[in-house]
Amino acid sequence: MPLACVLISDITGSTQLYERVTNETALQYIGPVLGRMREIIADSGGHCVKSKGDDTISYFSHPDHAFDAAWAMVNEEWHYGMSVHAGIYFGEVLHQEAGLYGGAVNTAARLASLAKPGEVLVGANCYDDLSSQHKELLQTIGDLHLKGKEAPTRVYAASVPELAATTVVFNRKAAEQPARIEMVELTCLGRVWRIREGETLSIGRSQDCDVVLNHAWVSRRHGALAIRQGQLEYTDHSSAGSVLQTPDGSELTVHRRSTMLNGSGRILLGAPGATDDSCAVEFSAQDVSIRAV
Repeated sequence: MPLACVLISDITGSTQLYERVTNETALQYIGPVLGRMREIIADSGGHCVKSKGDDTISYFSHPDHAFDAAWAMVNEEWHYGMSVHAGIYFGEVLHQEAGLYGGAVNTAARLASLAKPGEVLVGANCYDDLSSQHKELLQTIGDLHLKGKEAPTRVYAASVPELAATTVVFNRKAAEQPARIEMVELTCLGRVWRIREGETLSIGRSQDCDVVLNHAWVSRRHGALAIRQGQLEYTDHSSAGSVLQTPDGSELTVHRRSTMLNGSGRILLGAPGATDDSCAVEFSAQDVSIRAV
């Protein structure tokens, strides 16, 4: 099969748009967005194979061209609360009339699904061939175990600063092989919760949250933990931020962005130096699937 760089770009916010207006009106809004995405692909030297629903699938002869298109899409000023996130991967593809197939397509789709609004995730096999100008826009987020791939994939991210949603990976040693997380046990104030794939645990001062912490520095909806595609993810929504701690004492401050977690550690709600153990959520990733309690 021929080699190509695959770009899958998805529209964020289309589902909410369908909920706010009629289907016909939503299609009128989304149609021009897809049309503009196709224009960007063509202008960057790519070939759009599919443009349906809220995403596009395209391929390019070189990673630089694919990144040009993806970066233009995430930086475009879309209306009605919409934005774009994308995944790029290089490999063998099979182009038929019905669509584009192959491992590179599947991996690009996995990366696109993990990307945040305004973010582009790039596989290492694309990164290595990118120009130095493009590499300066990217940062390493770590090795991820993607569904359908036996070996971990090193992934790089570029994101629009205004959206403040850069993906990072915290608490993994360089030599450690990533594993798919099936269940996570969380402890706070003597209570225990367990979440598995597709489940989310909300944390905050609001009584609607799963974990309620009544401290002045804790936001009403401070953050959330979820398992998505075998990855544990913490997203901070707060005004003050959160502090992540590992058993060896390493710390990472997270403020209005998402972080992929591994192993075990603690999440302290609040800014560094302004929080204490009374608002700590301990997490421990395990390899068995148990229903939440």
